[in-house]
Amino acid sequence: MDIEKIQRVLRDEKLDGWLFYDFRKSNPIAYQVLQLPVDAMYTRRWFYFVPAQGTPVALISAVEPHILATLPGERVLFRTWQEMHAHLREMLPAQARVAMEYSPFNAIPYVSRVDAGTIELVRSFGAEVVTSANLAQHFIAQLTEEQMYTHRQAGQLLIAAKDTLFAQLGSDLSAGRELNEFEVQQRFVALIQQAGLELPEDEMPIVAVNEHSGNPHYEPTSSQHSPIRRGDLVLFDFWAKLPRPDAVFGDYTWVTFAGTREEIPARQREVFEVVRNARDSAIAFVRERMAAGGYVKGGDVDDVCRQVITKAGYGDYFVHRTGHSIGPVLHGNGANVDNFESRDERTLLPNTCNSIEPGIYLPEFGIRSEVDLLILEHDAEVTGVPIQKEIVALL
Repeated sequence: MDIEKIQRVLRDEKLDGWLFYDFRKSNPIAYQVLQLPVDAMYTRRWFYFVPAQGTPVALISAVEPHILATLPGERVLFRTWQEMHAHLREMLPAQARVAMEYSPFNAIPYVSRVDAGTIELVRSFGAEVVTSANLAQHFIAQLTEEQMYTHRQAGQLLIAAKDTLFAQLGSDLSAGRELNEFEVQQRFVALIQQAGLELPEDEMPIVAVNEHSGNPHYEPTSSQHSPIRRGDLVLFDFWAKLPRPDAVFGDYTWVTFAGTREEIPARQREVFEVVRNARDSAIAFVRERMAAGGYVKGGDVDDVCRQVITKAGYGDYFVHRTGHSIGPVLHGNGANVDNFESRDERTLLPNTCNSIEPGIYLPEFGIRSEVDLLILEHDAEVTGVPIQKEIVALL
């Protein structure tokens, strides 16, 4: 845990301190920022106050005096709730502005980890509570150079596995072999694993044909799946990472057509073009802002992307955010590219990663194109290249 970095960020944000609170591991952000072991027993409330300057203070229960032992600073024990309140009041500077894991009006639920009653308690001591949403990103979303390397490697291996699968499917269709979503999904899993990558335990790639591709989170199973025949549109959404704890996921979506390029229906071509333009507009917006030395909010990128689809007349069919934070977990707690499902006003910090994945979901088919974007100091890098430019004809 880098106490000096925490205090430096607090001073940059003109805050008096960061008050971490947890009850029974209800605040995973606190565990990440403070680098606490999550496999230990935590059954009582605890607080840890990091002032912008000075010595941190841990407020812990007498029942569990051993917890937070790895953190620097003073340790204060409480036995009763009255003692807890009194010590907490003493810890906080008068009229302090302190960050906590909450979001005004629950605008960003990913950071709303502290219950309303605890916020009320802290405010009753005269403190002003502000959201730690942007602060936390410096510790839970920013990646090391090595982590960004693992992300790039995952992207290259995933795209290679995708290319192998598409070639196999083309041969199968030419030979008239029977195909279905589940069998193809399992084949894709095997190719990803053969590439030396690992998938989340309960999350398999999406293989969705025709109307199933109009469901953003459709998943075929051994008992419920559809055949893949010539003339079908098939969407593939796939993700994985290198087999190490700090490795970063790659996450991509491609759309194919089980036939020749000439057979692709005009409507499908048209919808793909709209989605592609929305994707590329979002990427260009981020790159321009970063190159100009400015910053960009996740919600602003979503607005730019969504405007392209809305202008084309498909706004009602773009039913999810433009993208999500990516890290050692597939859906991270950093800023999302979202002003639709939530109002995410967090900044896309350098050395963070997001998906850019606009989609149009019609009753008869859906189109999504997903790439990943590494935010750099003065630029942004698309990974999982080459990115999809048109619907892939499998024959």
